[in-house]
Amino acid sequence: MMKNFNKVLAVVLVVTAGLAGCASQGPTDNPIRRNLTWDRYVGGDDLARACVPGQPAKYRLVYNARQDDQQRSYDITAQPDGGAMMEARVLGRGLLNNILITDPLRPWNGEQALYRLTPGEFDQLKAAITATGFEAPAPKGLFLRGDTFYWAASACRDGKFHFHAWAWPSPEFDRMAVPLLRAVAPFDKTVEKPIEPYEVALPPYGTMLSQGTEKSMKPVPHRYIVEENGLRYSQGILFN
Repeated sequence: MMKNFNKVLAVVLVVTAGLAGCASQGPTDNPIRRNLTWDRYVGGDDLARACVPGQPAKYRLVYNARQDDQQRSYDITAQPDGGAMMEARVLGRGLLNNILITDPLRPWNGEQALYRLTPGEFDQLKAAITATGFEAPAPKGLFLRGDTFYWAASACRDGKFHFHAWAWPSPEFDRMAVPLLRAVAPFDKTVEKPIEPYEVALPPYGTMLSQGTEKSMKPVPHRYIVEENGLRYSQGILFN
């Protein structure tokens, strides 16, 4: 048993080393790849790199409801008929109860569901995204902390990439957070229900970074900085 475990561990380490530094390739079921590329995914890095005139419009919405509790994402691709295909994904504590011996990583794969939006539903969703203030320039310098709540949205339309983000606590987040959750709810067919924002105590981020020691490092929530049209990963730690 131990020999088999060591073989599995060795494979995981090799794969992890091979994925280190990889750019996001979009949504993935692979928990190792997701962990290593999540910041690029949240910032829409893959959408920006592939954004050229002539391709279908693509949107990505990421909702962080405290990273240890729930993370949701919605990848939406326009279809020729005027509708769109939406891929909803969710990671949450509730999924950790779904462990199988034959698939031990299953709880960390997350839950996913596809939904095909009609042209009318797609128009409705685009209007809800616009109502959040998405079209305005990104709030450069805004911090997105994993131990609290935030929304990040990116899109490639007509060959142009655009990014915006909102973080709790702020008037902008308070205005758009729950309405956007409710706007995507009719098309989100995952079982895990969204966690709506609530007030949390936020210690200074610097004190969290200094809590670890060489022998015992406590998990530190991720933190990103919003740039003019994307994210800058600010923590400098590989595993976020």
